[in-house]
Amino acid sequence: MVDCQFNNMQQRDYEGRRAEAADLRDQKRDDAANDFSVTPPPINGDEDRFKHIGFPGFASFSKSLAHNVNGLVDPSSFQSLLDALQVGTQAALEQVQLGGGKRKLVNPLNAFSFELIGNDSNGARMAAAPAFASRNTAIDMVERYWMALCRDVPFDQYANSSLIKAACDDLNALGFDDQFGFVCTPQTLFRGPYTGCNVGPQVSQFLLQDFQFGNQPIRQQQRYPRPGLDYMTDLDTWHRVNNGDIDPSGTDIVDGSRYITTLRDAGQWVHIDFPHQAGLWATIMLLGQKAAFSDAVPYGREITTSDAFGSLGGPDISVQAGLAGVYALKHAWFQKWCVHRRLRPEVYAQRLELFRRGVLGGHGENPCHDEKFNDLFGEGADVWRHTQVLDRIYEHNRQQNIAQSRGDREGNWLLPMGFPEGSPTHPAYPGGHSAFVAASATVAKAYFADGPFPNPKVPVDGGSKLADYHRKGEQLTIHGELNKLIANVTLFRDGAGMHWRTDGTTSGPNAGCDRPGTGIETGGNLLGERLAISMLRDTRCTYREAVGEFAFESINGYPVRF
Repeated sequence: MVDCQFNNMQQRDYEGRRAEAADLRDQKRDDAANDFSVTPPPINGDEDRFKHIGFPGFASFSKSLAHNVNGLVDPSSFQSLLDALQVGTQAALEQVQLGGGKRKLVNPLNAFSFELIGNDSNGARMAAAPAFASRNTAIDMVERYWMALCRDVPFDQYANSSLIKAACDDLNALGFDDQFGFVCTPQTLFRGPYTGCNVGPQVSQFLLQDFQFGNQPIRQQQRYPRPGLDYMTDLDTWHRVNNGDIDPSGTDIVDGSRYITTLRDAGQWVHIDFPHQAGLWATIMLLGQKAAFSDAVPYGREITTSDAFGSLGGPDISVQAGLAGVYALKHAWFQKWCVHRRLRPEVYAQRLELFRRGVLGGHGENPCHDEKFNDLFGEGADVWRHTQVLDRIYEHNRQQNIAQSRGDREGNWLLPMGFPEGSPTHPAYPGGHSAFVAASATVAKAYFADGPFPNPKVPVDGGSKLADYHRKGEQLTIHGELNKLIANVTLFRDGAGMHWRTDGTTSGPNAGCDRPGTGIETGGNLLGERLAISMLRDTRCTYREAVGEFAFESINGYPVRF
């Protein structure tokens, strides 16, 4: 028996297998090379514009670099970053001139990493971020302010909240629909523009429902931060955090555990999650529900004598979802560090505050009418002359500073932050969360068929437990809830003050599915989705099974088939 087995092994054509494997790798190399764009990435021109008018780095990422007393980046420190990124080596980045040194730059070398599955990050292209002085950016910032003010309104109370009504009225009056493709109502506010996002509860079922992680029950309650407590509402703290003098990471105050019921709760979920977490858990939940596979998977149809496992089964699909999330970070990091270097909303708000204080101009009764204000904020200046949110933010911050004994106890126009450390020390555009959640959810869409989501739930009793969700109107679907997951993880970061809407979601008139393809292709969602598609392209050729067609709807409404 041993001799027979040995002889059978010797008869296998290993040289042929080696040649076949080499041919496959060559083909995947060629596919990635063919998709690699050598055209320079589009940029919004902010870096050159503000350098030429004497404000280098005014509209660019500079957190943890050296700044002057007004919070404007030191030109030599900023240039040291640009020089290092141009070289892109470990040695060059060691020469960057940091500010306080407590907070370091987050992994700029990842922008230069290579990938062995899917397309290369440096060859991917996306739309330029909206310019600092655009109307789009100003209205986006108004939404950041309203998100901060609405952090503690329970999602199930949006229809009855006067604060939510005020946010909708203000954003609609400013032309939110023209910029982002939908009218703000209690059912659409702070949601994504994709199919399924406005159906049912605000939070995706994939972030609510309990499930089994192997033999371990996972209850999706999470620690929630103290209601009413915001951070960085005084300039003293703002300057120290911006300069990297202090690193308050991990000093969150949490009061207990519950299911996600508010934007503040949601912000904490995306504060300490792992890049592969949301997509991995969604995949495990679908496997546990015995959700139907897509037509790409032949098991149960063409293959009836065996079950899927290491290929096209749970171990394979779940790992692919996680890996797509990590690879999406490489794509986001190239865009962040090497192309756009967009400032964070907390910095834009500080620029507004400089005018309110008369530091850059604006000594009159209304600084938004100042000539220099008009020059720097461009089309966005008109937004600040008409929004209702600035007075509310001023009073909100005044109350925060009195209650927490911060700064001069006065109000200001700073953005109240959900985390004590504010935003991370890497540029805003595109959002890392927005890229990795879209990539991993796209893998789930490819392997699982769409259909009604089984036994949907909704938090009740202040988030202490879940109850059955009784459908009103449209039905929740698996792919719709994956789209909602993408939008949740993306916009929950916005709700904590970390990102612009355009850092994550597609933008523009009727973005999404009402008129497919008409939106501006901003944000990490599309970047992550496209990366995942390229990874699926490469992976499908490795199977011995006769893999069927991957077919699903892109987040921008286009059919994807390959």
